[in-house]
Amino acid sequence: MHVYKWKCDWANKVIIEKKQSYVNQYRIEEYYYESGREAMFDLIKTMFAARMIDKILLPAYVGWSSKEGSGIFDPLSKIHGIYVEYYKMTDKLEVDYRSLVNKMERYNGRFVVLLVNYFGFVDPNALKISEVVKKKSGWLVEDNAHGFFTYHNTTKFFSDATFFSIHKMFPFKKGGSLVIRNECLKKLQYRGSIDCDKEFNPWRYSISEIAERRLQNYIDLNKIITQAQCEDKFIPLKCIKDMGDAIPQTFPLRIQKGNRDEIYDKMNKSGYGVVSLYHTLIEPLRCEEYETSVALSKTILNLPIHQDVKIEKYPDMINLLLELCE
Repeated sequence: MHVYKWKCDWANKVIIEKKQSYVNQYRIEEYYYESGREAMFDLIKTMFAARMIDKILLPAYVGWSSKEGSGIFDPLSKIHGIYVEYYKMTDKLEVDYRSLVNKMERYNGRFVVLLVNYFGFVDPNALKISEVVKKKSGWLVEDNAHGFFTYHNTTKFFSDATFFSIHKMFPFKKGGSLVIRNECLKKLQYRGSIDCDKEFNPWRYSISEIAERRLQNYIDLNKIITQAQCEDKFIPLKCIKDMGDAIPQTFPLRIQKGNRDEIYDKMNKSGYGVVSLYHTLIEPLRCEEYETSVALSKTILNLPIHQDVKIEKYPDMINLLLELCE
């Protein structure tokens, strides 16, 4: 009799469920906005209002333009009471690790570090930086305005939250989003919508195919530039062997010879849609302390590698660039 009862109890005990049932397991907490800067503003303002932070550490490479202002600085300037400090960047547009660590070690308050994945490239010290931030009980936020495809091409997540400028990566007039990874941050209330605008929905596209196309365009363009032997005129900002999981937003070059702004104008007048991102830094960074960043901002030119590019047009584009750099 007792044996029979034991068998019944055992038979009713579920050790492994027949199918998945945990609705929050691996669920992505994502909010949608009209732009990436709105997503960043909502996150930082909400964290500040919740007394989670009182200071934000920004890279000393924040751009400004007369048409769009500053995507990073302008939203933060609207959060009254938050303290902003800058850490140095190298001439390769990578975090000056010692500069950032010193800033964190000298501060005993509540802070957040913003890591910007410029042009879709993740900083080589990102993981090491995240470990220091956690050790200091800080927060780490990734600016993936240029890194939508990079983020979705990796399994190495180290930030507490990240935001995207979807309209910069797809044929949209607007669109941004915020992804929350940290469980504590998921408890806060954000202004973004949990539903993506149907007209500006990136998930209607094949993310993997676009990423593959962009990466191949980058590789093909790098090959053409390498064969041109143009090191005295311009060089890639990033070495292709160090790309990791990156799916670049553009192909950043450092102009070695000639005036970058004049070259930019002439390239566009000739029909080649190049851009000059971060061509002017915000006023607080235009000083001797950040001279490396200022010098770098005057040399970078970004070539198009987006999914609409016809790669057979690349050789003529590079030949023109060679002429203009004389």
